[in-house]
Amino acid sequence: MNIYIVSQWYYPEPDGRVSALAEGLVSEGHNVVVITAFPNYPRGIIYEGYRIKWRQWEVINGVRVLRLPIFPDHSRSAIKRILNYASFSLSLFFLSPWFIKKPDVFWAYTPFVILPTLWLKTLFKSPYVLEISDIWPDTIYATGMLKPGMLTNTLNSIAKIGYKYASAITVQNIGFKTCLVDRNVEDSKVFVVENWADEKLFRPVDYDHELAKRYNLQNKFIVMFAGNMGIAQGLDNIIESAELCKDKIDVHFVFIGDGACLQEIKRKSTELGLENICFIDRKPLNEMANYFSLANVLLVTLCDDPLFEITLPSKTQAYLACGKPIIIAKRGEDAKMLSNKGCALNCEPDNPIALAELIKKIFHMSHDERAHMGECSLQLFKERYRKNKLVKKMENILRNVN
Repeated sequence: MNIYIVSQWYYPEPDGRVSALAEGLVSEGHNVVVITAFPNYPRGIIYEGYRIKWRQWEVINGVRVLRLPIFPDHSRSAIKRILNYASFSLSLFFLSPWFIKKPDVFWAYTPFVILPTLWLKTLFKSPYVLEISDIWPDTIYATGMLKPGMLTNTLNSIAKIGYKYASAITVQNIGFKTCLVDRNVEDSKVFVVENWADEKLFRPVDYDHELAKRYNLQNKFIVMFAGNMGIAQGLDNIIESAELCKDKIDVHFVFIGDGACLQEIKRKSTELGLENICFIDRKPLNEMANYFSLANVLLVTLCDDPLFEITLPSKTQAYLACGKPIIIAKRGEDAKMLSNKGCALNCEPDNPIALAELIKKIFHMSHDERAHMGECSLQLFKERYRKNKLVKKMENILRNVN
């Protein structure tokens, strides 16, 4: 099949789902073209080696990639974020039709590209599959970017149009499917394709002594958070937990990544005089397994909002693939499932006291107890989140709508 993927984000930006899908489909013999923006996420700064042009073609691991102009931003300014999304949509509307040919199917990633993808669907008379990774406009409310009003009502209307005209909708968990069906989306067109992690990138590796030495992390109990540092992640919760863990001199908190809230949490940790925290810049995905090797426990945190009860951050599958114990500070059935499988401890969100207590609990576990949690993580990953099986499921959905 000729498959066109429409996504605002693509490698080298840290969104493994889209690039893993594209490369997986290429490995199955399909011709895949990704229409995306010039990379700027999560800092809102164009990556080194790129500059904005009317178009740029490149080939990445067998995938043809068309990059189009965008207003780069990932700040907490609602106006700038709207310009960011709108600029790429306009590029899709007015520029992409000149550079692409008729595909067998479009796969559109997130509601941000619904309207331009519908335009392309109409223009080329090709079906499209919509991937939902966020429920609109609920996510915008949950992160505090916008309050209910005319704009959010418009976004809600756009989402409904996207649901109606999609040949199929893919979601990452059963909670999202239930939510869409409750909003009168046909049950038969919604398919659950859970997030995955690439075993070539994320796997158990031996403790990296050189890396530990580089960051002065030797002989410390490492509590690690990796990924996007935005409003939704509730990072204040971790900072306040670090303050409550100051009495455990061997416990050290490590943040790896970037995002809109990074400077804010750095400032807060400085104001609190915390010396048990270090911040490491975002790293390439192919280096993350080595960084995870330093961690005694990995953190998944989200703010306390009903939407996040049905949201499982994509970092979770990478954590599981690396065979590490996890603390997950969120509500919901997926958090309970991880706890019941023995790979995670679970506490309520936005409760630094509860989070600190779980960190201390794992700190006082024996090496064998922590190793058993890590084994449970790896086992769950192998049973449920392997990339090849889930990419094949997505391929079948794309084939059936064609």
